[in-house]
Amino acid sequence: MTDRAAYLTALIGRPWSPAESCWHLVRQVQRDLFGRDLPEVEVPADPSWQWIVDAFVGHPEEYARWRLIPETSGIITAAGGALVLMSRARRAAHIGVWLRSPAGVIHADPVAGVVLDSPVALRARGWARLHFYEPA
Repeated sequence: MTDRAAYLTALIGRPWSPAESCWHLVRQVQRDLFGRDLPEVEVPADPSWQWIVDAFVGHPEEYARWRLIPETSGIITAAGGALVLMSRARRAAHIGVWLRSPAGVIHADPVAGVVLDSPVALRARGWARLHFYEPA
C-alpha cells in the first residue's frame, strides 16, 4: 500500500515536459493510487494547442470506459480517482485526477509543473469548465 501523502508530496513540484505531460501524470496516478491502467499517448516535444485539443477529441478513452458525473449546484459528487477534463472554451485541452483527500485536482501544468489545485483555483487559472469522469 502506497503512503498517499508521501506519494503526492513527491509528485508536487515536478516539472512538466513532453515525457511528463498531464496525460503521463494521470496514467501514473491512476496506476499507483487507483490500480487502473490507461493507454499510452505520445506527446510531441512542442505540442500545439490544436494538437492537444485534437488528442482529447479523438481519444477513445473518454467515452469507452468512463461516464460523465455532472456537478450539482457546484457540488462535486465524483469519487476520488475521477478524471477531470478541463477546457477554456468548448473543448477539453487538459486533464488531471480528482482527489477527495486532500481535496483537489492533481495535474501537470506546463508552467507550474505538478500541482494540486482546488476547482476554484483551476477556474481562476482560466479552466472555465471542469468535466468529471468515473469508470463506467
